[in-house]
Amino acid sequence: MDDERARSWADALKGQRALVTGATGFLGSAIVEQLLDRGASVRALARSDGLVPSLEGRGIEVVVGSMTDPRAVERAMADVAFVFHVAADLRMYPAAYDEAYRANVTATRVLAEAAEHAGVRRFVYTSSGSTLGKPRGAFAGAVRTIDESCEYNFDGLGWVYPPTKFLGEQEVLAACRRGLDAVITHPTAIFGPGDWKKNLLPLFRASSQWLGRFATQGTRSVCDVRDVAEGHLRAAVLGRSAERYALSGELLTVRELMTAIAESVGGRGPSVALPASLVLALARVSETVAETRGRPPLFSREMAMQSCFRVWVSSAKAERELGYRSRPARESILDTAGFYRARGWL
Repeated sequence: MDDERARSWADALKGQRALVTGATGFLGSAIVEQLLDRGASVRALARSDGLVPSLEGRGIEVVVGSMTDPRAVERAMADVAFVFHVAADLRMYPAAYDEAYRANVTATRVLAEAAEHAGVRRFVYTSSGSTLGKPRGAFAGAVRTIDESCEYNFDGLGWVYPPTKFLGEQEVLAACRRGLDAVITHPTAIFGPGDWKKNLLPLFRASSQWLGRFATQGTRSVCDVRDVAEGHLRAAVLGRSAERYALSGELLTVRELMTAIAESVGGRGPSVALPASLVLALARVSETVAETRGRPPLFSREMAMQSCFRVWVSSAKAERELGYRSRPARESILDTAGFYRARGWL
């Protein structure tokens, strides 16, 4: 990447208006903070006018409305240079499919079409590392390296999150073919401070529970929310239209990850790493019990399979073209624990 271009990328955001969906979420709020820090003004499209504590009083304009409501989206898109579509339905069990489709596919179509009509400068769609294709046999043996060139290959599995995020990608790419300037990002396992919705908190409490004694034999590509947020801003300015960028980080086994989390709160890590066959069997039992009770499963088959993959997501393309970097995983984990501890949640 050209040195002068790398130095001046942040200047392109000064004085610009950016629309962010998912601004009250973990990654979305981090993107908002970095936009504000770089002199951009921010508008959020949200279901309510409430913001996370770190964003209160910072001059953020909130448009209250649904992402699938064309009129609300049109209002939010007015006079916007950059759009960061971060909001998503993260659930991973079959009963959630219809709602996940509306949030991850229909809403993306509505937003992309509105961005076309509004003539925005750049549309950034946050997809997921989970949509990157996995090689056969990825549950065992040596860790395989994957990246943006690995085509989605999860059809027919009854999954919810990767399929709907992948279909969202297709909506964005279709809009690109019609003329929208857009890029797609693929974050992996995000840690770091600012998880106001406590999505990761159960992992940090697990070391004091019996579930914390067990891990899978899979791996995780661990990245930091602050680095991924900056990666989105860099993609908005430096990325090539219709391109996909994996925003990943350090490779840890699930056992190493859970041990690092446990140690960050003074606990003890897993003592047993379960084989994929047993993990999947336990997930089937969990789904069956949940169905009989009419509740979401504690551990679905989709979660189980994803926790067993032995892959590392490479960010080489984002590093080369965007200047993306991710800090050490254990630093991110310690900062996550510190965030929770400072608020009395641990």
